[in-house]
Amino acid sequence: MGDTSLNSDTFCLARQAIADKELNLIGYELLYRQNQTARTAHIDNPLEASARVYSTALLDLGAAHLGSGFPISINVPQSWLEKPELFPAVTSKVVLEVLEDTEVTPEVLGSLKQLKSKGYTIALDDFTLTDSTHPLIEHAQWIKLDTHQYSQDELATLVQVLKAYPVKLVAEKIETWRDFKELEAMGFDYFQGFFLSRPRIFKGHKANTNQQVLMDLMQQLYKDDQEVEELVATIIKDPGLTYRLLRHINSAGYMFNQEITSIHQAVVLLGQERLRSMVSLLLWSKSPFKASSQLPVILVRAKACEDLARFYQVPEVRSSFTVGVLSSLHIALGMEFDQMLTQLKLEPLIAEALQGKGTLGEMLDLVIAYEQGDWEKMEQSRWYKPDVNQVFTQSIEWADQVYQEMKAG
Repeated sequence: MGDTSLNSDTFCLARQAIADKELNLIGYELLYRQNQTARTAHIDNPLEASARVYSTALLDLGAAHLGSGFPISINVPQSWLEKPELFPAVTSKVVLEVLEDTEVTPEVLGSLKQLKSKGYTIALDDFTLTDSTHPLIEHAQWIKLDTHQYSQDELATLVQVLKAYPVKLVAEKIETWRDFKELEAMGFDYFQGFFLSRPRIFKGHKANTNQQVLMDLMQQLYKDDQEVEELVATIIKDPGLTYRLLRHINSAGYMFNQEITSIHQAVVLLGQERLRSMVSLLLWSKSPFKASSQLPVILVRAKACEDLARFYQVPEVRSSFTVGVLSSLHIALGMEFDQMLTQLKLEPLIAEALQGKGTLGEMLDLVIAYEQGDWEKMEQSRWYKPDVNQVFTQSIEWADQVYQEMKAG
């Protein structure tokens, strides 16, 4: 068989969050595409080679780095299901999604049994209950339903039938918060869709004291001429923030020779970028709008925007991380996007980028297209070329590391 080693420009990986009823993150569906422009060696068996590339990219790299301890969900076509020997045993949480067009044969059912014994969780994607698909249920732990495929009555009836089985029901393609509430009431366990990236608006809400301190601090961190003393004065207004910052700087990850007890010293040692990450995390974690499932997404977006700007060495690189963070911060704050822009009083460069204008706005659009697995839109961007795929993968690894550090700290 030919060489199937992976180059940084051979594939694109993105992920979409899956949340539970409390909107806590419980896993990701991985979106994958091998580049049409990728360099490939001569391969005797394209199907087998493709499966091994998929396995290497998503199981080896993905389970270790992309899932961040959560299950990762992968679409698997029938042609691969019929070759269970291509899938290595796993100790990480990997969900294999059986596609809706899979023909239910004795071979497929036997393969699912083998894959479960290797440690995989089996999900039935876009499932339709018929006499022929019914045998799949005993092999599944998740059943995913396309909520657009049924009327409300049909969907409610199907949910009640499937609740009789020991499976988790996943509602897919949820567009609005109203849809989420209706599907939650129906009995779904997990939820997936673009509704998670939209703000949950509560009229009349005002930021509490801790949130206001964090918003003030964030605005200060984006100023070019910000004095350390002013940052310190803002931080000490929130005792909880002061404690958490000192606890974080004294964690094992920094390994300073002596304990850091000064907020001024902590601010200097952490630096602006890490402080931005920490303040962003705290704003999301203190959000009353159950937006935590999107925090890793925002950290990935911010880092990808920054690394993309560094890759092209554009002069606006210093503001690129900020643009990524602010592009969805309104979700955590429970307010409309325009309202957030008014409160933060951003400099024109950042405000324009958040509206898709200028170099940073175009890069933000590229990163969002990547997030959503909109490969066609991504490849139409003038800032896209296969070499930047590595930027996206590395931003996921960085974001997960920061997310875990901040939660622990």
